[in-house]
Amino acid sequence: MKYLLSIIICLLSLAACKKATIKSVNTNNSKDSLTYQPKVAGSKWVYKRTIGGIQNTTYTFVRLAADTLAYGSTFQTFSSDDNATNQVNQYIRQDGDKYYNILTASSNKIQLLILDAAKNINESWLGAVNGTDTYTYTMKDKIPSYVLDGFTFKNVLVVHLERTGPNPLSGDTYYAQGIGQVQSIGTVNAGGANLSARIKLITLDLK
Repeated sequence: MKYLLSIIICLLSLAACKKATIKSVNTNNSKDSLTYQPKVAGSKWVYKRTIGGIQNTTYTFVRLAADTLAYGSTFQTFSSDDNATNQVNQYIRQDGDKYYNILTASSNKIQLLILDAAKNINESWLGAVNGTDTYTYTMKDKIPSYVLDGFTFKNVLVVHLERTGPNPLSGDTYYAQGIGQVQSIGTVNAGGANLSARIKLITLDLK
């Protein structure tokens, strides 16, 4: 039993060491170079999600041609195969410097203010309240030039999220101008245990 446990620990350690790296970033002179969420149909992002130091999910995010009306506003529709068995659409809209998405994992499908690019460093805002969960965001940093895996991203906003409630969540998301989400680093609570979590861009192909 000890021998088997040692093998498992070694395998987990090896898996944790194989960190995902960015493979390609093709902006193709997209007309959305000034936004923090490009929205031209056909644009595609591929992300790797790592929980507890073990890579377990690669998923694709694609801007669809369709738009969706919700909360009296028009949201751009994105497909996401983040769910292992079902392809789930995501909905994002921009209103000036503010970016909203719909929390599709919630039964209430609430609207979240996930980014306010006009906020100064250390300024906070309420994203939304969803039942017993409260989403609070803070502008943690604004980085003119940010290098990740040898790729340089311009005008990166670092936004810190604190979700309080039965299943707390804490983390930082890096948004690059003209690119969107580059990475998110934080912790999630699973079964009463806090686990490290990271989402990282692997490939990007903008239209």
